[in-house]
Amino acid sequence: MILFSFTQQAFYDPEIEYFNLPNDLININVQKHQELLNAINSGCKVFSDLTYSKPNPTEFHEWNGSDWVDPRSEEEKLEYKRSQYPKLTRYQFMRGLLEMGFKSLDIEAQILLIEDEFTRELTMIGFKDATNFVRTDPSIDVMRDLLGKTDEEIDEFWEFAPNL
Repeated sequence: MILFSFTQQAFYDPEIEYFNLPNDLININVQKHQELLNAINSGCKVFSDLTYSKPNPTEFHEWNGSDWVDPRSEEEKLEYKRSQYPKLTRYQFMRGLLEMGFKSLDIEAQILLIEDEFTRELTMIGFKDATNFVRTDPSIDVMRDLLGKTDEEIDEFWEFAPNL
């Protein structure tokens, strides 16, 4: 036999003397111990009747007492999704732009129209000299605006371009 506390989501050996034991301990057999241990290790929450929740869907979800909820705002979820896109090689990026109908000389001409000198130079360096491109880099937002694209279209581009 082993003891289980659902408030602590922990097991206790009855042969060991503990300084402070929770007051909700339940005796369970070896088979139930293994089942609950597997559930906990899979990200489930065990209830007082020794049933358990479905596993935690993501590292961001929190248990609210009855279900897993993701407390992030839609903006935070989108930001995280974009941070997970792979880096694009220069070839993938440039080929993707060409597939979308944009020639590099036309993009450079658009960059030269940026009024703020620092932003213009930084964007041109990023466009001409980068060896890889990251979706969350601020220069991508500048290029998005120059090309008249939406964030959603740039996301689609980032999903398409790695296959080139």
